[in-house]
Amino acid sequence: MAENSKQSSGVQELIDKLHQEGVAAGESHAERLVGNARKEAMTMLDNAKADAAKIVADARKEREKIIENGNEALRLASRDVLLRVREACYEEFKNRLKRLVGFTLKDRKFLEELILEVSRKARPEDTTKHVRVLLPAGVATKEELAREVANVQPGSMAAFVLGLTADVMRDGLTFGVSDDPSPGIKLQIVEDDIQLELTDETLTTLLLQYLVPRFRAIMEKDE
Repeated sequence: MAENSKQSSGVQELIDKLHQEGVAAGESHAERLVGNARKEAMTMLDNAKADAAKIVADARKEREKIIENGNEALRLASRDVLLRVREACYEEFKNRLKRLVGFTLKDRKFLEELILEVSRKARPEDTTKHVRVLLPAGVATKEELAREVANVQPGSMAAFVLGLTADVMRDGLTFGVSDDPSPGIKLQIVEDDIQLELTDETLTTLLLQYLVPRFRAIMEKDE
């Protein structure tokens, strides 16, 4: 009986030992699992934070890029609008200048002074040359210029031109009427087939060469 009791006690001790070792092993394993889970969770959290930071950084870069592109688009649009405004102002300036020149050329007194001055300057020194001054259509007719001074209406442009021809002009300078209704006069050097125009178009172009730099300086003054 004593031997059986001793064996029974040994078995119990073995069971208790195995139990304790099993519990210890289980606790150790559980601790490892918990530790690993915590490490994995920390790693996932760190990765999530890194991803979130990257997303925020990328979003900021994208926002800055959008803002930069938007500012550039606005700058280009502003430049284009300014260029269009300048072009429109230039065209309006040119058209108004042409109307002013045309209005001035239609003024009777100014036209007579222009004809007188041009006639004096255009008289050819070379007697073999023939200069013809063409008046704008409407101020006189070819038939009127073909008459004598006494046979045209006093005070008319034809009377003025014929008076110049009779009084102060020399041979080699004659007058005619252009088919072009544009305001102004034209000079023809017949032998050389050369024509010089003093019309609203040509005078406006000439004036623009001097006025445009000043006009542009005024337009760009406030930039």
